[in-house]
Amino acid sequence: GYLELIILSYGGKVVWEGQDSPISISDPSITHHIVDRPKLLPSYTSLPQNREFVQPQWIVDCANFQFVLPVSKYGVGVVELPPHLSPWVEDKEEGYVPKYAAEVEKMKNGELIENAVAANENEITADSEGDDYSSDGGLPSNVVKKDQREDMVESRSESSEEEEEDEDDQHEKELQRKQLEDDEAKQLAKALMSKKAARLYGRMQHGIAQKQAKVDNLHKKRREIESTREKKDGKSMQKLKVERLKKERKDVEDMYVETGGSMKKKRRKN
Repeated sequence: GYLELIILSYGGKVVWEGQDSPISISDPSITHHIVDRPKLLPSYTSLPQNREFVQPQWIVDCANFQFVLPVSKYGVGVVELPPHLSPWVEDKEEGYVPKYAAEVEKMKNGELIENAVAANENEITADSEGDDYSSDGGLPSNVVKKDQREDMVESRSESSEEEEEDEDDQHEKELQRKQLEDDEAKQLAKALMSKKAARLYGRMQHGIAQKQAKVDNLHKKRREIESTREKKDGKSMQKLKVERLKKERKDVEDMYVETGGSMKKKRRKN
């Protein structure tokens, strides 16, 4: 099938359960075992433990990204697999980079691995610092100097926040100035165009606006999906807000009805 073709194209070897298989299914040299069932069969417990059991999509995604992906998201029984992204779409040219594609690009550049190594180094440093003792009371030095460290952290955080606010304001002003200059240049160029060039320019701008609208819609859908996953009841932040506003309005209507009035609009009789 197509999986065998992909594996052989990238220099891998394919074996299967049967008499015609080139090597035994229990051979310890097998690195990955493809399973298209919701759970492992009881007979698989006797197989060597050095292999990874993955779903077929892992093979296709590795080929599309030209990178050996981690198998944690493709394990047997995982229901929400990563999105199957097309390798023929230039995300940067389209103006929208899917979240998973950005994560894979970071893994290719070694950013996620570097962060994990840095975190491990910080933990080792913290452990080594915890072995120091003070000379006055026999207590660890990190306990004696805890208050001093907290004061230093607070002062640094306050100064960093002020610097970030100043940088954000300056960056925002710079963006506004550039946007104003670009708008003025576009208006001047459009005024000097001929009618034919102006019509062509208008069509180009219309196409760009449609493309940007699609990109904005994709970003909106991503935010809704992420907010929905954060909620246990499966409702997005927008839906929760609408329900809250409806409940508040109903409470006000009930209070108004108790006074003998009504907030409902009366229809005029003709």
